[in-house]
Amino acid sequence: MRTSIILLICVLNFFSLSAEKKAKVIKISVQPKEAAIYVDNSLIGYGYGEFSRPPKKNQVAIIRVECNEYTTANSKFYGGDERNSLSFNLMQDGFYRGSASSGLVNKFITVSLDKQYYSIDENGKINTEAAWKLLHQILLNYFPEIETSDFYGGYMQTPWKYKSFNMSEKQLRNRVTVRDITTPERVAFQIKISSEVAGAMQARHGEFDEIDRLPKELEPMVEELQTRIGKASSI
Repeated sequence: MRTSIILLICVLNFFSLSAEKKAKVIKISVQPKEAAIYVDNSLIGYGYGEFSRPPKKNQVAIIRVECNEYTTANSKFYGGDERNSLSFNLMQDGFYRGSASSGLVNKFITVSLDKQYYSIDENGKINTEAAWKLLHQILLNYFPEIETSDFYGGYMQTPWKYKSFNMSEKQLRNRVTVRDITTPERVAFQIKISSEVAGAMQARHGEFDEIDRLPKELEPMVEELQTRIGKASSI
């Protein structure tokens, strides 16, 4: 009798363990908690979610976990997989670690020149050569060259400068455009810092989109352009 009871307990434990091995509901947990979890393109939760095990051994569920500023995780789960739970720890996208948000990009900033950087002769002609030279000095600290510099036409532009980031497929490109908008009433330049981003595949084809972020190493340049030649009076 005792032997029969022991055998019964063993059998029950076996079936219990078997059932535990093949749970019908698979649990997913993710860090960070705000990450969105998709299974077969359907949202099942943020930070935590559950989905039904694929009924057939070779049937697969497609899992995607994504969160702003983190690298997206993609995975597959087969019906024959022994696991009952999955966990993901997303890695922060290097693009966001290496860049900073800026409300001054992709628009013209008007800078009224400081009087020490221009002169007015007896005929009222305004000469902004000193400001022009200082702009060259500032920009050449951040760009390898000036692509276009037309003092008499009042136009300057750097080439695009490209930057890639560790642990990120994104690529950022930036350039600076300057227009001399001086009038008898006002001595001023307009400066535009262009910033565009693309994924690795899009970047190969030049398919960039505007973004309100800059590489962190260009942040001092923004301040210099606003303050060294004059004062930013409007955005």
